[in-house]
Amino acid sequence: MLKSRDALIIHLFALLHAGVALGCRALGLTDEIALTLLTMLLVVIVCLRRGMSAKFMAFSLILVNIVGLGIAKGISSLVGLASSSPLVINPISTFLTTEIVGWGTFFIADRFNRDGKFQVTDSSGLRWLLTAFVVIIAVRLTILLILSGGIDRENLVASIIVDYVFSLGALIFLAENAMRINARALEHQEKARLAQYRYMNLSQQVNPHFLFNSLNILDCLVCEQKNDQASTYIHKLAAIYRYLLRNEEERLVKLRDEMDFVGQYVDLLKVRFPEGLDIDIDIPEDKMNRRVVPCSVQLLIENATKHNAVSPDKPLLIKVRCGDDTVIVSNTLNPKVSSGPSTGLGLKYLREQYHDVAGKEAVVRMGENEYTVEMPLI
Repeated sequence: MLKSRDALIIHLFALLHAGVALGCRALGLTDEIALTLLTMLLVVIVCLRRGMSAKFMAFSLILVNIVGLGIAKGISSLVGLASSSPLVINPISTFLTTEIVGWGTFFIADRFNRDGKFQVTDSSGLRWLLTAFVVIIAVRLTILLILSGGIDRENLVASIIVDYVFSLGALIFLAENAMRINARALEHQEKARLAQYRYMNLSQQVNPHFLFNSLNILDCLVCEQKNDQASTYIHKLAAIYRYLLRNEEERLVKLRDEMDFVGQYVDLLKVRFPEGLDIDIDIPEDKMNRRVVPCSVQLLIENATKHNAVSPDKPLLIKVRCGDDTVIVSNTLNPKVSSGPSTGLGLKYLREQYHDVAGKEAVVRMGENEYTVEMPLI
């Protein structure tokens, strides 16, 4: 849906460019400033829709003004081989140039959007846009003065400054305010996602099934007069809730703290599943100070036990490993026959947290016999 809307915007701007070029040529007017401003407006809109920063937008505006001019000249020359009429050459070359510039900006922005390096995270938008403005003015003045020939250069410079300063100034003002609004919207969106993730974690740990299983196990230990085991179980259950409460406001925690929490949780699972559950954890010491989203590893282990059968005949094997910059949780597949359809909300919120906090993605792979989630180490 997002890409189709971007395509519609690019096509509409290309048609608008062609219409302006045709109208200006028919009326004997210069179309340079109008087309330049329309192109810059297209770049600003594409960058804003991809959530790019002012720094990226400034570089894009400068690049488009330099490269776009060369592309336009080249396409005009090619179209000129088929027709000598400016009413044909200008609209067609302008349309094709706009399509190339629009899609080029889109794909480059989309590439950097996945990396998260140039997303809206800074408050220095005006500085970068003003820098782009000065560079564009300088480039345009240089090109036009070189090509001006016998034209009165003082009047030419004055005309360019008046036209560009007011026009580009208005464009930069609109872009700056749009970015501020976009940044505030992203901030509210991230807060809402974080609240959803925290609520999901807490609700999963206090849901009736978890409490019922925990209390039922505790009751069995007490009835069998295994007081030491019951006491240990209570302390580990309390440690789980202590971790949840302690990290309620944290967006990232050390992997060491997360794995201590996972150890407490696994011990409770071992009481519930004394046979048929094999959890293999192998995390190098040098990775322990890296950071992850709170409850991320535990959530994946819990999902594995929730959606797969655990039995001595067909054990459920869960592995926790580290890649170069990732923590990897995988489990064998043995879906429960009576298990209802999964909502996928836990994994959805987890992936959103990684995207919001670090601009990185958690990768999910479903094999024939294994399910794997690879999460970034921050």
